[in-house]
Amino acid sequence: MIILKDRIIKRIILLSILFLMFIPMIEQKFLFFNHEPLDGSFIRAEKPVFSIDSWFHGNYTQIQEKYLNENFGFRNWFVRLYNQLQYKLYNHANANSVIIGKKKYLYEEDYISAYLGRDFIGDSVIRKKVNKLQKISDTLKTKDIDLIVVLAPGKGSFYPEYIPEKYSPNIKTKTNYEVYKKIMQEHELHILDFHSWFLSMKSLEKHPLFPKTGIHWSKYGEFLAADSLIKYIRSISKKPFQSKFELIKINSGEIILKGDEDIEKGMNLLFDISDLRMGYPEFITKIDSNSNLKALTIADSYYWGMFNFGLSKHFFNNGQFWFYNKEVF
Repeated sequence: MIILKDRIIKRIILLSILFLMFIPMIEQKFLFFNHEPLDGSFIRAEKPVFSIDSWFHGNYTQIQEKYLNENFGFRNWFVRLYNQLQYKLYNHANANSVIIGKKKYLYEEDYISAYLGRDFIGDSVIRKKVNKLQKISDTLKTKDIDLIVVLAPGKGSFYPEYIPEKYSPNIKTKTNYEVYKKIMQEHELHILDFHSWFLSMKSLEKHPLFPKTGIHWSKYGEFLAADSLIKYIRSISKKPFQSKFELIKINSGEIILKGDEDIEKGMNLLFDISDLRMGYPEFITKIDSNSNLKALTIADSYYWGMFNFGLSKHFFNNGQFWFYNKEVF
C-alpha cells in the first residue's frame, strides 16, 4: 500500500509538472486571458507563411522559432515579472540606456552625459555649426523668414540631485549647451532658452515641470513652452497675429497621463513606480483667422506633445514637423 501510494504521488507530481509545462502552449492556442502588450521600440516577429522553398532553405524554421519565442502563452507576463525582479532586487532597469537614479527618479543615460559634459563635441565644432546656422538665417531673412533656435531643457540638468553617484555628478565640465548658447548669442540669433528658464522656475512652480518617471518635459511644462513660443513669435513677427492659448484650469491628481511616464512604460514592470502629483492644463486655442503665419519645425521628440495637440495644425497653418530632420509629419 505504501509503495502504491508513493507511485500515485509521483505520478501526480509528474502530471502536474507536465501540465505546467504545457500551460503556455495552451494559452497561446486558446488565449483565455487578455495580455497587455509590451511597450518600447522593437520589431515584432511576423508569423511565417509556409512554402516548400522556405522549408528547404531553412528560412521557415528560423522565422517560426523567432515567432514562437516571442508569442508563447503568458510571455508578456513573464517578461514583466523578470523586469520587476531586476528592478526590485538589483535596482536595474531592463530597458535600453535607462538609469534608475536616487529616490527612483528615471533617466536616459544620454541626458546625464549631456549635463556633465561627457558628450562635449568641442568649441571649434560648435562654432562651425553655428556659423552655418547663421548663413542659413541670413538667407532666410532675405525671404522674410525668421529662424528661431529653441534650447530645450533636459532631465539630467533639471534633476541633477538624483543622478547616481557612480556617474560622479559633482565632476562637471564644459557642456554643448553652454557653448552653443554663448556662440549663438554672439551671432545675435533668435534664441528661446527654455533650459535656463525651466531651472529658474523649478522651485517656484506648483506643478512639476518634469515628471519622475518620464524623460520629456511634463504636460504642464509643455504647455508653458508652447505658450511662450507663440508669444515670442508674436513679438518678432512683422505681421502681428492674435492667436493664443487660453488656460481654463489645471487638473491635478494621482493618475499619470500618457507621456509623463514614458521611461517607466518602456521598462515593462508588473507594478507602477510611485510618481509625483502632476498638473494637467485644460485650455482652449483661440486662432486668428486672418493670420497667415506658417512655420516649419525641425525637432526631436520634445515637440511631439505640441504637435499632437495641434500647434503646427492650428497656429502654423498645417506647417510641417521634420522629426530629427528625417521624417516629415
